[in-house]
Amino acid sequence: MVDDSHQSTHKRFDDVASYVQKLGGNKGHIIEKVLIANNGVAAVKCIRSVRRWAYDIFGDERAIQFVVMATPEDLRANAEYIRMADIIVDVPGGANNNNYANVTLIVELARLHGVHAVWAGWGHASENPILPDTLAISNPPIKFIGPAGPPMRA
Repeated sequence: MVDDSHQSTHKRFDDVASYVQKLGGNKGHIIEKVLIANNGVAAVKCIRSVRRWAYDIFGDERAIQFVVMATPEDLRANAEYIRMADIIVDVPGGANNNNYANVTLIVELARLHGVHAVWAGWGHASENPILPDTLAISNPPIKFIGPAGPPMRA
């Protein structure tokens, strides 16, 4: 006989929308799909952390979907973050200004894949105030998980 009694203690909300509503959040700003604009350990840590949180809150580690950018180099290396992704997007290889630091590319991919937020981690585009500024004025607006542009400029 299997003891399933522990499972109900993890699931507190049916979905992200009910969680946001219960906490008084705006229904129009529910984040269920995130573009990871980084690679390697940074991307793995983000995905693992959110998946653990989602399991604890919703009983479903995949309540939040992840779209990841993948260079040919990352694909050849069979990078762990790529294996963890829900959606993989091929991006140019080489220097990071071709991919993870390319604000125009990141915003275009975010729009194309209908993500609700972008997480750029550390390094690359994460410290470029143009990224959160551009995401905020896109249609529809896309949240930047990190500081807004003005504090970055301070």
